[in-house]
Amino acid sequence: MTRAAALALGSVALATVLTAPPAHAQEATAAEAAACTFYANNPYKSGSKTVAARAGSSGCPTNWTFNVYLESSRWWGWARDSHVRWVGSSARTLSAGCAGTHEHRLRIVGDNGLWTSSKSSSEVTLHC
Repeated sequence: MTRAAALALGSVALATVLTAPPAHAQEATAAEAAACTFYANNPYKSGSKTVAARAGSSGCPTNWTFNVYLESSRWWGWARDSHVRWVGSSARTLSAGCAGTHEHRLRIVGDNGLWTSSKSSSEVTLHC
């Protein structure tokens, strides 16, 4: 093995040791992940020209970050009409203006640095 190859191999091994959490930390994170729950309720019409939906998380430590998106269908895909972000446990109601007839959904994406998980509400057709 050349000196350059040995140095490269040593660097990869060192990087792996530095970036991989110890086994006991992975077990704690797995237990935290199991205790952390979150939801995305179905969107509903709130007033004549507003759509709203509620999302939340509970039992989540502060290493969990949540992004929540209230979306509406368009011919090209899903448009993000409203967005909120929080850390740990919380609950929020998102709202956005609406016009015409579109399908709406609420998506919540949780990330703790090791795992990313998401949930979506049902797609609901609303006539605004």
